[in-house]
Amino acid sequence: MSNNDKEHFQENSPFYFPLEVTPRKGLLPISREDYENKPSGDIFGKIQDAGMKWNPDDVNQSEFLIMSTAGGLKNGEETLALGMHSGHFELGDAAKVAANAFKNLFTKPYYVSVSDPCDGRTQGTTGMMNSLAYRNHAATVLGDLRRSLPNRKGVMGIATCDKGLPAMMMALANESNLPTIIMPGGVTLIAKGIKDLGSVQSLPSLVSHKEISLQEAQSHGCASCGTPGGGCHFWERQPPPKS
Repeated sequence: MSNNDKEHFQENSPFYFPLEVTPRKGLLPISREDYENKPSGDIFGKIQDAGMKWNPDDVNQSEFLIMSTAGGLKNGEETLALGMHSGHFELGDAAKVAANAFKNLFTKPYYVSVSDPCDGRTQGTTGMMNSLAYRNHAATVLGDLRRSLPNRKGVMGIATCDKGLPAMMMALANESNLPTIIMPGGVTLIAKGIKDLGSVQSLPSLVSHKEISLQEAQSHGCASCGTPGGGCHFWERQPPPKS
């Protein structure tokens, strides 16, 4: 190791990073009987739980799994990274509420996610071919994750839209011996006087055929997603009945 390399391990170096930390104080409440008879993965899982800053005294709480199809990153109301679509953009917020509810019931919640695509975003491209196939792929992966928590007492699924929600439902349908909860993620609100998300997907055609002005298209495109979270609305709004 050169002197230059050694400098990287000095605390005053801008490249310094610690190679070890002070041990966490406490004792995991695991009995001798458990050490001798439980699968080694049960013990290692609780070691990991303590490492993720769960109270070591509570590692024996009942385990519940929360799964979602969340995508995108938020910091409060600030968008840090976009999701593929508004349908999964705020599912992480819903998962936080669910996790707090489990925690307040003195259980130990786990959270994992398998995000989903938007076939509206891939229209006119080869990505559209992934739409139906995704549901089976995702259901398989969600099932793998479900079985990766062997001591789960129940599973909650949070998903929305016509790909993520069916995938989650298929995954939970295979959890035949344990209680499950399915929570649909809801629909984005319609903006007053603005075309719904089913209609705005026709804007390229409408503009090309001069059936709508460029300014109108720009206005509808900016406002059609009335809220940042929630799936697409595809029904046609009917005009009010004539008196």
